[in-house]
Amino acid sequence: MDREDNRIDSALLLQANANIEAQYDIHKDVAVSEWSIDRNRVTYEKGDSHTLSLYLKGGNTSYRADQRGHWGEPGTLCLMPQGHTSDWHIGGPIHFVHLYFSDRILKRFASDHYEQDVRLIELTDLTYQADQQLVGLMLDYAASCSRYADSAGLFGEHLLYEIFAHIIGHYNSFPLTGCRLKGGLTSRQMKRVIVFIDEHLDSRICMANLATEADLSPFHFARQFKQSFGETPGQYVIRRRVEGVKRQLATQIPLAQIAANNGFAQQSHMTTNFKKQVGVTPNAYRVALAGEAGRFCL
Repeated sequence: MDREDNRIDSALLLQANANIEAQYDIHKDVAVSEWSIDRNRVTYEKGDSHTLSLYLKGGNTSYRADQRGHWGEPGTLCLMPQGHTSDWHIGGPIHFVHLYFSDRILKRFASDHYEQDVRLIELTDLTYQADQQLVGLMLDYAASCSRYADSAGLFGEHLLYEIFAHIIGHYNSFPLTGCRLKGGLTSRQMKRVIVFIDEHLDSRICMANLATEADLSPFHFARQFKQSFGETPGQYVIRRRVEGVKRQLATQIPLAQIAANNGFAQQSHMTTNFKKQVGVTPNAYRVALAGEAGRFCL
């Protein structure tokens, strides 16, 4: 999806006096926007990208013009495929998030993971769909975009692949047979991936980089990695980074520098992940280490 496609959708919502709360251009084919709107009418006309919409708050007094009596509510989804046209009546305040993705990236993903001709993929038009699994993926992905700004992070990449797989598997009018996954990574693949991660813990690590080390597509790699390690690539990388932080807390290196040394974009990000895994903040851990060392001083 070219950024122009996202701007077209944004222009339509802005013309309807919608407020953009946050916007993340992940790359040229994927973007996320968070919106709020109150009492208006919105027309989507032949969009150039696919749009997956999740209502966060409100929507109970809003409906699609050709589906009167079918009201929205928080936690429901709308899928507007590329080329979609619809007219919406907004009867009260709504807070929602949109995931925009190009047909190009969807087909590229599908070509790596399905056995049929992916040119025949045709997404289903959905209105106020209840799908707890997809809602959870959308919420986690939006949170990941917010946390990592324009990159979405390694965890975000994994979530995006899961969203694509779920949409194609459940809301595609042309049935596809997935490529069969085997039993996890080989020992050689595991070694190459671990070495790569350890050598790049101080910088941004992308799913594509790790998948290349294992000679797999990113989606297959993410699933086989989890089968082999019992955690996602993102969880593994965070755990290794926290281990690096623990080692450096025994030194006098400033916390901000320790965060940068271990690949955390911000000190606050390091603190959040460290406390989640260790149970205390990095500063509290450092104080405890100093106290333990003092007990053995003469």
